[in-house]
Amino acid sequence: MRRARLTAVALAVVLSATACTGSDPEPGPTTTGAQPTSSAPADDGSVVVEVEHLGAPVELTVHPVQVVGEHALLTVDYTMGDDAPAGTNLSIAALLRNAGSFLNVGKLRLVDPEGMRAWEVGRDGGTSVSTSGDALNLAPGGSVTSEAFFAAPDATSVDVLFPYFGLVEDVPVVTGQDVGTTPEDLGATATAVYPEGGVEVFSVAYDGAASTQVQAEDATVTLASDVLFATDVSDLTPEAGAAVDAAAAQIAAAAQEGEVVVTGHTDDVGSDDYNLALSDRRAASVAARLGQTLGGGFTLRTEGKGETEPVASGTSPEARAANRRVEVRFTVAQAGQALEVTTGDVAVPEPTGPVGTAGSPVQVDVAGATWAVSATEVRRSGPFLVGSLEIERVSSGTGAPVGLFGDFAEGRLLSRGLSSTTLTAGAYGATLLGEGSYLYPADYLRGDADGDDARGVLADQFVDAPLSQGESVTVTVLWPDSGQDTVTVDAQGRFRITDVPVEG
Repeated sequence: MRRARLTAVALAVVLSATACTGSDPEPGPTTTGAQPTSSAPADDGSVVVEVEHLGAPVELTVHPVQVVGEHALLTVDYTMGDDAPAGTNLSIAALLRNAGSFLNVGKLRLVDPEGMRAWEVGRDGGTSVSTSGDALNLAPGGSVTSEAFFAAPDATSVDVLFPYFGLVEDVPVVTGQDVGTTPEDLGATATAVYPEGGVEVFSVAYDGAASTQVQAEDATVTLASDVLFATDVSDLTPEAGAAVDAAAAQIAAAAQEGEVVVTGHTDDVGSDDYNLALSDRRAASVAARLGQTLGGGFTLRTEGKGETEPVASGTSPEARAANRRVEVRFTVAQAGQALEVTTGDVAVPEPTGPVGTAGSPVQVDVAGATWAVSATEVRRSGPFLVGSLEIERVSSGTGAPVGLFGDFAEGRLLSRGLSSTTLTAGAYGATLLGEGSYLYPADYLRGDADGDDARGVLADQFVDAPLSQGESVTVTVLWPDSGQDTVTVDAQGRFRITDVPVEG
C-alpha cells in the first residue's frame, strides 16, 4: 500500500440516514480540508490517500484494478477516523452517482495517461454496474466499500478520477487474481455496455477560424469555410490563401512527414450533388495551397463529403456555419500534444467577466447567486495539466453552482457533441488560454454508451452539490499540457484567473 497525491480536496457530504431512504439524496457541501498525508505501506499495491474535511479524517484505499477476462473490477475502501465530529454521515453513493440516477458509484473513471484512453463504469440500461441501491453511509469509526466494473484496460497502471475527490494516480492493474465479485453480482446482464474511448485534446482559435483535435497520433485541423470561401465559391482569395499559409506552417512544425488528407464539407443548403462537387473543389483548393508550404515530405490526398457528415445537428445559422468546413488530417510527431493552429496572428481576447489571480479568488454572479472561484493548484502529470478549482458560495441561500462555467456551445465547440446538461452543470467550460487558442479539458468518445453525451469529459462533469453560504467544493480538470510555466484559466462570459503557477 502506498500514498498517492490527490489532486483535489475531498467533498464532505453530510446526509442523515433517513435522507438516504426516501428520495434521491443530493451530494452536500464541504469546506477545504488538510492536504493528503502518507499512510503506512503494505504489500498489495493499493494506493492510499488521506484527507480531512469538516474536521473528519477520511482515508481512501484504492485497490489494484483486477482484470478478469474482458472486464476489470475497481474496489475502493472509504474509512472515517474515530475523531471525526459526532453525527458526521457521508453518503459515498450519493456523492459518486451518475447524474439523474439514485445511489451508485457510476461516475468513477479510469484514465491511462500513457495510452491516452479512458474507461467508464459499465451500464445496463439505466443501471450502473457498480455497488448500487446502498447509500454507503460513512460515520466516525466506520468503513464502507464500493465496487465497479469497467472494460479491461490494456495498461499496467491507471489513474482513477473521482468526482470532487480528484485524481488518484498510478493504481496498478493486475491479472490472475481471484475475484469474488462478478458483473452479474452487481446487476449486469448480457446487454451491459462498458464505455471506453481514446482521450482527445481540443483547442479553438480565439477568432473561431480554426480548431484542432488530437487523439493519440492522429490530428485534425478544421478550417471554417466562411473564412476561406465566399458563398458557392471554391477559389481562395489572397486573404484566404494567407490564412491557409499560416495554418500550413503550424501543421508542418507539428506533423510527421507522410500523408495529409484534406476533406471538404458543406451545409445542407442546396442539392446533394451540388454540395458534393463544391466540397471536392474546396478541398482541392486548400490542398494545393497547403502543398506549397508543407513541401516534398508530404503527400496530399483530397476528398469531398458534401453535406453527409455534419458535426452539428439542426438547421440554425450557427449549426450550418459549423458544418461548412475543410478538415486537414495528419499524424503528429508527439502523441496527445496540445496543438494550436490558427489562420494568422490572433490576440488574447479581453476578459468577458471578472478577473482574479492565483492568489485571490474571483467573485462571479450566476443565476442570482454569488460564488468565489480560486485556482488552488495546477500541476503537470504525464501529458496533462491537472487543475484544482475551489468554488465557494458567498451569497445567502442554498443551491448548486449550475452555469458557473458556461451554459451553451457555439461555433466550433458545437462539434464536440456535448449535452446542455454537461455544458451547464460541469466544468468543461473552464479553458486554458494558449498562444492563440482556448485549450479545453480533455475528453473522449463514449462508444456505444447510452445518454445524451457523445463524449465524456476528464473533469467534474456534473457539479451538482447544493451549497449554503460559506461552503465550498473543489473540482478537478485535466487539460492538455500547454508547456507554460504559468497559465490563465478562462470561463468565457463568466470569469478569468491569471498568473496561476504550474507545478512539476
